[in-house]
Amino acid sequence: MSDIIKLLTDAVANQIAAGEVVQRPASAVKELLENSIDAGATQIKLLIKDGGSTLMQVIDNGKGMSETDARMCWERHATSKIRKAEDLFSLNTYGFRGEALASIAAVAQVEMKTKRKDDEVASFIRIEASEVIEQRIEAAPDGTSIAIKNLFYNIPARRNFLKSISVETKHIFEEFQRQAMANPHIQFTLFNNNSEVFNWMPKSMLDRLADVLGKKNTSDFLEVQEITDIVEINGFVGSPSITKRTRGDQYFFVNDRYIKSPYFHHAVIAAYEGLIETDSFPTYTLFLNVAPEKVDVNVHPTKTEVKFEDEKHIYNLIKATARKSLGKFVVQPNTEILGLENIDQWLNHTPSVPGSSNWSRIEQPTTEKQDSRYNPFTQDRKPYERNSNQDWQKILGSVEQNLTQQNVESNFQSNQHQAIQKHENEISVLGSFNLAEKYIVANIDGHLCIIDKRLSHQQILYHQFIQQLENMKGTTQQLLFPRNVELSPGHLAIALDIIDDLKHLGFDLGHFGGNSILINGLPAQISSCDEQKLLEHIIEDYINTQGDVKLSKHQSLASSMSRQGVNYTQNFTSNEEVKFLIKELFALTNPQFTFDGKLVFVKLTAETIFDLFKKQRNI
Repeated sequence: MSDIIKLLTDAVANQIAAGEVVQRPASAVKELLENSIDAGATQIKLLIKDGGSTLMQVIDNGKGMSETDARMCWERHATSKIRKAEDLFSLNTYGFRGEALASIAAVAQVEMKTKRKDDEVASFIRIEASEVIEQRIEAAPDGTSIAIKNLFYNIPARRNFLKSISVETKHIFEEFQRQAMANPHIQFTLFNNNSEVFNWMPKSMLDRLADVLGKKNTSDFLEVQEITDIVEINGFVGSPSITKRTRGDQYFFVNDRYIKSPYFHHAVIAAYEGLIETDSFPTYTLFLNVAPEKVDVNVHPTKTEVKFEDEKHIYNLIKATARKSLGKFVVQPNTEILGLENIDQWLNHTPSVPGSSNWSRIEQPTTEKQDSRYNPFTQDRKPYERNSNQDWQKILGSVEQNLTQQNVESNFQSNQHQAIQKHENEISVLGSFNLAEKYIVANIDGHLCIIDKRLSHQQILYHQFIQQLENMKGTTQQLLFPRNVELSPGHLAIALDIIDDLKHLGFDLGHFGGNSILINGLPAQISSCDEQKLLEHIIEDYINTQGDVKLSKHQSLASSMSRQGVNYTQNFTSNEEVKFLIKELFALTNPQFTFDGKLVFVKLTAETIFDLFKKQRNI
């Protein structure tokens, strides 16, 4: 019997490794940019086409490579960063694994030109699917240029998993921005489809952050600086006035390497406690400098997940430092009330729990005289009386007339599966009232329905927007004064990609130049709103849902518009508004469920109520 275990070829092994290292075009851009920074470049240029699927090219003026190194760097586990395992704990470079270029070459067509300062000519090499097709010498400036063409051309299944061009472009922009933030001393330039998008000259950290985040007013950034034996913290936190409803402007860097850390993010959010709403996200960019031997970056090939030796202490330091910076901007509580002498003592103070000896010393200020003998439960009170405006009997009619057992049992089978979907003109709303401001209780053709007000309104708007997108015609309400909206470069790329669809939804807008969108009109379904936030939320929702196998482009946009539209339209409080909402809802083909399966209303028939009472009697 022959052996069955075989050694994989390098080409196959590299393709497997590429699954972790090169998850999308932005992953390849990250590796190339980091190599350019490690090479000591002071000017880095990135060119992309079609969201990186057609072309990604990074050109730098770094130290370049020799002819031998130009060939060796594409081999797996070939690196100039480390020599032994112990070097992992004294890293001062971005790269070290020696597998990124090999993985990229396994799933793309690659061309590289590289020249050292002392060399007369440059080395050129062309590789396809890990196979060297051509290597020669030619003229080129100092530095290195690497072009990645047709990513995943030899793995069609993987290429099909890429999202739209606009979404992939956004991810590349975000990666480019992160590298530019961490290295303000380097000039970064980006071209998208031959058009210059960014050109950031070397600047101070604050000015670079303002450029990258699109903030014109640097006074909104509060400096954070703290030096301890465990960690050195530098950077900026945004004032509470520039918080957003969506994520996106939160950055952590460890030794100038971008990382993702929900744990540290929680520390910053805790520092903002009481200053921002619970569903808002602050803006911050924090740089943590930690001794290399106290942090492990070799956790995942993407290097965005790291492990710290003193993670809990760093958490507390981030929280205290951010709160200290916010304390200089925001008026803090009177420290005399807390019995503390200075702000530093307040920052490090841990309140005692109720019942402890120290708790009684903290007295809360009062503005009204209180009667300690007052007891609300000893007073004479009338028993609960039903509000006449919410009289169920008036809405549903007499129970004795409608809920006889004979009628219930005779009609149960015929009415069990009967739908109450009718045309708007046939719907009969016999009575209704609002319940807890969230629901509508209504008698619809003799059926008691409890309707989720928000979901029903969202369902109506969703179908309206779907119809507008299919007909490519929306109704617009012109603004009295046009509004110029500044978007982030990533959001701008998405907005320009879907601008025609936004017009079909009722927006009257256009590209004003730079990162600006000029809004002249809004969809007629939206009366008034903050145009900036509305557009940002729609784009963010679209990004999060686009590419979902269950949603088409139109469904994704209509879903986002309906969710946002509910926030900026009427609340349906009057009887006429409620009746209109109900008729609009039941005129839909499937009013009971939203497009994504959420229950819009429940129906309580006479049979259902009879069964409930019958079960109680049998107990």
